[in-house]
Amino acid sequence: MFSHKKKNRETRTRNVSNKSSHVEVGYVLRTVPRDEAFYFYEELGKPAGYIATSLADFCEKINAVRLSSLIFHLKRRDFENWVRGVIGDPELAGRIGKISPDAFDLKAKLHSTVNNRIMELEEVSSPSTVVSEDVLVTPRFPETELSK
Repeated sequence: MFSHKKKNRETRTRNVSNKSSHVEVGYVLRTVPRDEAFYFYEELGKPAGYIATSLADFCEKINAVRLSSLIFHLKRRDFENWVRGVIGDPELAGRIGKISPDAFDLKAKLHSTVNNRIMELEEVSSPSTVVSEDVLVTPRFPETELSK
């Protein structure tokens, strides 16, 4: 259902730790060319008319396609294979693999799984403003005659 070319992903990997996953955030969140896009199908030989060229696009399309298309691809592990092989995010692929095609709220589960991962990756890539809890900064003023 999708095509991809094998590439050496090790040269693109940066040590960014996020729940046991080491991925190049910019690489994972990129837009892929149409020949690497995910093409949604209803069944073999019956295109659904939707394609996804990025994780954000994929997340949007989850809500647009029919439930039967999601079930079809989950059963075949197409989403996992595309996310791992083309997008380059084994952490998300593993999470998707744990979603049952028979789940009551399948669309919501799949959408939230992908959306949460996108937010995690965006958080990792944004500049850090964390202040160490080990350091307590207390302003010190020189003693004056008034404070004695």
